[in-house]
Amino acid sequence: MTDRYDIAILGGGPGGYVAALHAGARGAKVALVEKARVGGVCVTVGCIPSKALLDTSHAYWMGTHAAVSGVHLSGEVDLPKAMARKDQVVDQLVGGIEQLLKARKVDLLKAEGELVSPTEIRAGETSVQASATIVATGSAVALPPIQGIADAKPLDNVGALSLREIPKRLIVIGAGVIGMELGAFYSEIGSDVTVLEMLPAPLAGSDPDLVRLLVKALEGHGRFKVVVNAKVTAVERRKGGGVAVTAEVEGKVQTFEGDDVLLGAGRVPSLTGAEKAGLAMGKRGVQVDDRMRTSVSGVYAIGDCTAASFENRAMLAHVASTQGEVAVDTILGDDTTMDYGVVPTVVYTHPELASVGMSEAQAKERYGADVKASRFPFRASGRALALGESDGMVKLITVGKDQRIVGVHVMGPQASELIAEATLAVRLEATAYDIVATIHAHPTLAETLREAALVAIGRAVHVAR
Repeated sequence: MTDRYDIAILGGGPGGYVAALHAGARGAKVALVEKARVGGVCVTVGCIPSKALLDTSHAYWMGTHAAVSGVHLSGEVDLPKAMARKDQVVDQLVGGIEQLLKARKVDLLKAEGELVSPTEIRAGETSVQASATIVATGSAVALPPIQGIADAKPLDNVGALSLREIPKRLIVIGAGVIGMELGAFYSEIGSDVTVLEMLPAPLAGSDPDLVRLLVKALEGHGRFKVVVNAKVTAVERRKGGGVAVTAEVEGKVQTFEGDDVLLGAGRVPSLTGAEKAGLAMGKRGVQVDDRMRTSVSGVYAIGDCTAASFENRAMLAHVASTQGEVAVDTILGDDTTMDYGVVPTVVYTHPELASVGMSEAQAKERYGADVKASRFPFRASGRALALGESDGMVKLITVGKDQRIVGVHVMGPQASELIAEATLAVRLEATAYDIVATIHAHPTLAETLREAALVAIGRAVHVAR
């Protein structure tokens, strides 16, 4: 059986399914091939379920530490119920995506897919012929070369999001986004968490000033510890239960005991189903240009399977989705390109960490002495104090006499929401004066960006100059 389409997409994650919806909305005839559930890792075993659990842990933390607000609560986390709620959120989103695909007349083929030519994807017994194909095969958990790691069967993001009991002691290997977020979740609900990071600091690529504040805040909760310069050399799952993780820390061998171990060392591109397509490869996956074109005419690639397109690029769902839209627009004849210079990143710990644009160091390397870093602490925010969440700050990076905004970094409550205004400011090349001239509602957390802009132009109001 052979069907003909304008666009065929291999992989239904946040890149693939958004590309399908976008193409369907534009009137293209589209086939989406996905062997599992639409939404991919992000919706089913990543971004969405982890945030549902982090909201549970934060609610528990705030409830059990609310005496200062005059609220006295006691209780415990019902982990199976929290997991059930997480599953309900996932099911609702997956169902919604499937309904949208149907409404836009996208044919969803639930089968193992293989790209057999630039114009054909084999999906089970069906041969899908298309004028253009998009590879959106995602990524897989990275398994570092550590003695005994495979036999120890460490938790990955899937396992960590499916536990039925709270481990008393949890060891996390890797202080990247996954390790920090899931470590923070379990620490908030009662686990003693130790995060081992081989680099000098966690969350490589993030603003070092705010990372230090974040670690201080997380460790201040009492059940979270980050050990840096820790090269893990061996993992052993004990016969009597528990695990032992051996690491070289500052040149000295140490053993960390726990009930379980979580692998938070990141992910690697996956080409499952597209291995034989002859696509040119970069250091981190399929090589693409700024229109998502591969080395093979008529074949496009998006999302985690693609090569790094800008320095220190993380694997991000919103990047994959945008790449999907760009690929579709290119296929349909539009002059659209990817702009990697204004991509927000978020770490959903409590407090949160979010960034967009250049770091202070990057800005100084490019612009030299014209760079200014202006800070406003959340402890000076009335809204943050009222929320009982005053850790952290907003850091504004500006350039030149007009104080053009080239980077914004936020560590504090709801940083994931605050970064949206900052992203728009960087994209539009707004200045600190533009932010100051924009009236912000009071009291809000969003005011902190304006307060940092006031610092930048020398007119600080709620902090000393």
